[in-house]
Amino acid sequence: MDGNIKLNAQTILEKTFTPNGKGYDPAEVDDFLDEIIADYLAFERYLKDSRDYIVDLETSTRKYQNEIAALELENAKMKRKLSGIKDADNVSNENIELLNRISRLESALYNAGIDPTKL
Repeated sequence: MDGNIKLNAQTILEKTFTPNGKGYDPAEVDDFLDEIIADYLAFERYLKDSRDYIVDLETSTRKYQNEIAALELENAKMKRKLSGIKDADNVSNENIELLNRISRLESALYNAGIDPTKL
């Protein structure tokens, strides 16, 4: 447990008091100490549960951080692929424009009476 806590349930249970002539009722002291022990046991359970919960959260956090890193890598790969596809689309559009231009020029040559295949 924490270094600042001086008592635990067992220490309280085993504590003996020196009786004197004007002492307190032992049954009353025992009942009170039983309540203190019950509280300490509850605190110890709560502390253990809290620590276990923290460990679980840290484990989950590490897991999700690893997943985020993996997804960021995958995202970067997909962006590279997408940029390649965009570049390919631009090339395809340029090729289509060039083919249309060639077709118009061939049509103009045919209209002028020149066979473009013989050039």
